[in-house]
Amino acid sequence: MTSIANNTASLELVQPQTKTGADIVGYVSANPVAVLVDEKVYSQFYEQIKAETDAFKPDLSTATSRKEIAALAYKVTRTKTAIDAAGKKLNEDARAQISVVDAQRRKIREELDTLAENVRKPLTEWEAAEEARIENIKLTLAHIDECGKGTIGGEPQAFAILFRELEEKIIIDDSFGEFKEQAETAKADALAKLKIAFDAHQKAEADRIELEKLRAEKEERDRLESERVEKERLAKEQAEREAEAAERAQKEAAERERAEKERQEKLAAEQKAREERAAQEAREQVEREAREAIERAEREKADAIAKAQAEARTIRENAERAEKEREAEAQRLADEQAARDADKAHRSTIMKAAKEAIMDQGADEETAKKIVLAVIAGEIPNVTLRF
Repeated sequence: MTSIANNTASLELVQPQTKTGADIVGYVSANPVAVLVDEKVYSQFYEQIKAETDAFKPDLSTATSRKEIAALAYKVTRTKTAIDAAGKKLNEDARAQISVVDAQRRKIREELDTLAENVRKPLTEWEAAEEARIENIKLTLAHIDECGKGTIGGEPQAFAILFRELEEKIIIDDSFGEFKEQAETAKADALAKLKIAFDAHQKAEADRIELEKLRAEKEERDRLESERVEKERLAKEQAEREAEAAERAQKEAAERERAEKERQEKLAAEQKAREERAAQEAREQVEREAREAIERAEREKADAIAKAQAEARTIRENAERAEKEREAEAQRLADEQAARDADKAHRSTIMKAAKEAIMDQGADEETAKKIVLAVIAGEIPNVTLRF
């Protein structure tokens, strides 16, 4: 005990007066155990360390500033390690003293327990024997009660076995001591209960046999009735199936007839549409060919007229040059006559050229002549003949 007190005293610390700033950090660095045994010292220390880390502004832009961050973190970690090591050493010292005390306590308990057991041994042995005797009697009483309820070991038993167990195997004598009267009463009650249960069982068995007979008779009646109902149901279902089949066949025939009618109508409509399209296409083809023929004839006619006009111009120009070469002093009437003759000839030539050009396109002479005259008369729109 003295060693424990001395060790405790060695762990006592002279508590510092309230310190602030770097004083508390320096104190804890020199006395790390202080923060383990005094919450107030730890709070002051943590606040100072926290203030220092909060005031530090990390700068990641240079290698030097990054080293400063690592150095501050290492300083906090190193302080933690020192405090933790001091706590571990403190626990080791305390556990060493506790082990000494525990060993002495075990020795004292063992020796005094052995002494107490030896003193009490005669009474303990008598109590054990008495407890065993009472336990056996209680088990017998429980067995008597169980037999009165119709079971042994939790399992139902035949009445003959139960009666033999109570009447022949369970004997109540002076060994029951203070429980003898209770055991006799329990046995009598169990036999009475068993007799009542046996009588009830006999009656129930008779009732069961009668009920089984009645149930069998009812089951036979129910079976016959069920067979009759089943036959009626099957006959009804067969009639319904036949009626449904006939109705379904009628509907299917009507549906086939309707579908065939629709198909024929559709085919007729499609055929009519094809014929109408063919007729329309034939009309359009005739109209297109007619337009193309007219356009072609008009182009050919225009080409012929242009050619005739060109030839007429050539003839007229030649005639004019020939006329100029004639003597200027010819008489006026001769000149006029000559001019008329020339004009008549010119017109005849133009008309002849036009007629021949039209004949070249497949028209007969009479038709070509009529066309030229119609052009000169202005009967054909947008077509003229130049002289």
